Amino acid sequence: MGVALPRRRQLAASLLGSIAIAGLTLAMLAVHPHLGLPSILLLYLFVVVAIAVLGGLRPALVAALASPLLINWFFTPPTHTWTIADPENLFGLVAFVLVAAVVSVLVDREARARAEAERRRSQADSLVRVNELKTAILASVSHDLRTPLASIKASVSSLREPDVIWPKEQMDDFLATIELETDRLTALVGNLLDMSRIQTGSLALSRRALGLDEIVPRALSSLPDQGAEVEVDVPETLPRVVVDADLIERAVANVVANARKWSPLDRPPHVLGMRAGGRVELWVIDHGPGVPLVDRSRMFEPFQQLGERPGHNGLGLGLAVARGFVDAVDGELRAVETPSGGLTMVMSFEAAG
Repeated sequence: MGVALPRRRQLAASLLGSIAIAGLTLAMLAVHPHLGLPSILLLYLFVVVAIAVLGGLRPALVAALASPLLINWFFTPPTHTWTIADPENLFGLVAFVLVAAVVSVLVDREARARAEAERRRSQADSLVRVNELKTAILASVSHDLRTPLASIKASVSSLREPDVIWPKEQMDDFLATIELETDRLTALVGNLLDMSRIQTGSLALSRRALGLDEIVPRALSSLPDQGAEVEVDVPETLPRVVVDADLIERAVANVVANARKWSPLDRPPHVLGMRAGGRVELWVIDHGPGVPLVDRSRMFEPFQQLGERPGHNGLGLGLAVARGFVDAVDGELRAVETPSGGLTMVMSFEAAG
């Protein structure tokens, strides 16, 4: 039988069908003296079929029953009565109802079958994406999550070694390694959970008007070294934006972390806020190697790492999560080339009214 067509689609078809039948009736009043009843019946039948294609069986059957009443009232003598004087006209109207009903049923079945096929294709695509996500997660977990765990385990085991008295400097190094790798592990797991929420559409939004000058410092403070060596120029005078604070702080943190990953030591990233017409933009500018134009759309896909940087391993989820969070609050995240070399990530939000 197939899935039922959406109720909104049926209502839209009923409305459009009513307008079409009314318009056709008005047009026929002007030209019907030049047309025979068969031609008029065919024109109305065409409208009924179109309604069946758009909205399925119910609105089509309503049109199939309403059309012969209008035809009888306006176009079969004696007009403006329900009397049908000519038996041939009666036969034509009855045949119209039967043909229109049969065609409506057949068209409705075809529409339902197409809707069912589309639903199954959508489910299959979703399963493919889920399987790809699972495969990518397993591949990434095999290295990117085990590496920090191994470092933490090695440092803890060394500290617990009963036969060794470590110098204070060495103990500090062990503790620093544990702290650094724990931060890395927390960020990796956080991005995995965030990507899962984005993929399943389970983000719960809590929007309010905020200034980017409030969001950026909190985002930088969440980075392992609290955003050291990041230049910030976000004026307090910028208009506020209506966003979810937690999501956008994470998005900004991920974008800044990516910029720092590729920035030269002597040229740290620059975070710049500005107004652009009716929108407020946040530019995260780096002077690293940049990304070729053909790869800039791919860099926002999950588990994409365009190049390797020693000491900066990850799952390749940071920018995918950032774009997902920005999209969730009706913002935009895009990548453009830094004029002096590098990559600039631009977050754009509509200014609060």
